[in-house]
Amino acid sequence: MRTLVQSLYPLSVPGEIELEAAAEKSRGYRLRREESAADGVRRLAANQAEKAIERLREAGGGDAAATHGARKDLKKIRALLRLVRGGLDTSTHRAEIRRYRDAGRLLSESREAGVKLETLGGLRERFGSAFPASLTGAWTAALEADRDRFESDAGAARERVDEAIEAISAAAARIPDWPLDSDSWSLVGPGLTRSYRRGREALKRTRAGGSAGEVHELRKRVKDLWYHLRLLQDAWPGPLEADAREAHRLAGLLGDHHDLAVLAEDLRSRQGLGAGRERAGELIAERQSELLAGALDLGARLYAEKPKRFRRRLRSYWRAWKANAVPD
Repeated sequence: MRTLVQSLYPLSVPGEIELEAAAEKSRGYRLRREESAADGVRRLAANQAEKAIERLREAGGGDAAATHGARKDLKKIRALLRLVRGGLDTSTHRAEIRRYRDAGRLLSESREAGVKLETLGGLRERFGSAFPASLTGAWTAALEADRDRFESDAGAARERVDEAIEAISAAAARIPDWPLDSDSWSLVGPGLTRSYRRGREALKRTRAGGSAGEVHELRKRVKDLWYHLRLLQDAWPGPLEADAREAHRLAGLLGDHHDLAVLAEDLRSRQGLGAGRERAGELIAERQSELLAGALDLGARLYAEKPKRFRRRLRSYWRAWKANAVPD
């Protein structure tokens, strides 16, 4: 029998989920047993910065998939920084996070119109003839015009990409000098525990309220946990791979909810679409409710442990892995 999450997840917007699934299979984003945690973090951060720059240079601003991939590379660096925030002083940590966030924002606009089109297509597939046909054609045409207008301005796109490459290169040059004073579990443990605790708290707020902002905040926290579990996955591949897979699935549900919130805002602000606006808004809200129900169900299991117990479990995996021993 299919679970609620299984029935919802295949309806996720294509593109991002496929990219994420491919990324999940990559074994490159892992800390290694034979290296110190500090060296591993610096290695991975440098690798992701290099990947982002390569993608952008090859894409030249005209390849949406490559640009999106570069944004993911930058998010992985920010996740690394959150993992080791206890090893960096506050001002350094904030400055480094800001550098990669600002570079990512230079690349974000190129994907928005395409995501709206994909999200609208997913709604039409989900609700079929119940979705107002009188609205669909005009809305699709308007979104396609937005996308084409953005893509036609190749000069502006190239300028943003060049600016992003320069910003990433400057930030990457600082990675060898990250002052990671502590090492091993003392470097990664506090950030991992904080990531888990913040996600658990965000889940409680979302369950109590369920606003678009609360859902989006939960998604960010889940994404951090997903990245962190991937980083530590080799400490015990079976259990941690399963945890990472469920975090990835939860992030997908929450991401679809967020995409629908963006589409709903577009619907409210756009003029000249004709009849069917109210019905379309109702169906967007209905789909969001479905996704949120599945996300809360999955989140309750992912965050079932108390933070202290989660920390102890991961610490035992880590120490046994580093010692090349079997846990008691």
